[in-house]
Amino acid sequence: MSEVGLAKPEMHFEAAYSRLLSAAFDGPGSSRDPARVLICTTPRTAGHTYCMVMRHFGLGQPTEYFQWQFAVPLLRRWTGEDTIDHLALDRLAASYGRHLLEKRSVNGVFAAKLFLGNLDFAHRSIGRDSANSFYVFLSRRNKVDQTVSLLSMLYTGQPFDGAEMLPGIPKLQTISQKAVIDTVRHIADCEARWRSYLSTIDAARVVHVAYEDFVTDPYENVRATMRNWFPAHDLDRAAAAESRRYGNDTAVKTLVARQFGALIRDLWRDMPVAADRSPSAP
Repeated sequence: MSEVGLAKPEMHFEAAYSRLLSAAFDGPGSSRDPARVLICTTPRTAGHTYCMVMRHFGLGQPTEYFQWQFAVPLLRRWTGEDTIDHLALDRLAASYGRHLLEKRSVNGVFAAKLFLGNLDFAHRSIGRDSANSFYVFLSRRNKVDQTVSLLSMLYTGQPFDGAEMLPGIPKLQTISQKAVIDTVRHIADCEARWRSYLSTIDAARVVHVAYEDFVTDPYENVRATMRNWFPAHDLDRAAAAESRRYGNDTAVKTLVARQFGALIRDLWRDMPVAADRSPSAP
C-alpha cells in the first residue's frame, strides 16, 4: 500500500471557536503598552495547550490571532465593517493591532500563538521586537511523531479531540510519499527559520520549550518561564485540568507510522534540524 485513505468528518470551526471570537473575551485593556508574548510554533507542538495555560494564569487571552480565520471575524466585529475579508488584512493590520492590544490584553500582557507564516502580519499589527517583547519557541524532539501527527491532522482536518476542524488549511485526500516528503520539509524549514529569527533577539527574552518537557507538567513549565519574565504576577493557581495527548486520530497515526515510519526517519536523518538540542524550560 502506497497511500493511506479513510473517510473524513466535516468542518466545525465556528462552533469550536465562537467563544474566543466573541465579545466575552474582550476587555478594556489593562495597559497602554502591554508586554507581548509570542508563542512561536511549528505544527503539532502543543501550542493550543500552551495558550490554555497562559489564559489560566491570567497572562493575556492567547489564541491564533494572526491567522485570517481569527483576524477577519474579529476585525469585522470591532470595526462594524462586514465587508472585510482576508485580502484586506494587510491594509488594516495597524488598526487590527490597536484593537488587539486594547481588547485582548490581560494583566498588562498580550499573548498570541504564532506560526512562521504569520510573523510579517504580526509585525505589521503589533510592531516588531522591543524590550517589552518575549518569545516562547515550542519545538519537538521526536520529529517522527511530529510528522505523523501533522500528516494525520492534515488528512482528518481535526487538530484536537472532538469534532473541531479548521478551515483554510491544506487538506490531503490521501497520505502519499510526496505528502510525507513535503511535510518533513515544511517542519524542518519552519523550525530552521524560527531558530534563525530568534537568534537575533536578546536571549533573556527567548525561551526554548521542548514539547516532551512541556506535556509532562504544562502548568509548572509555563509557571517557571513566566516567573522569570513577570515576577510580580500571581502564578500560584492550581492546575485546572490534566494535559493529555489527543487520541482522536489514533487509527490514522498508526496507519501512517506503519506505512511511512521508515521513510520519515530516513528523511529526518538527512535534515539539518534533526532534533531540538537547545536548552529548554523546566
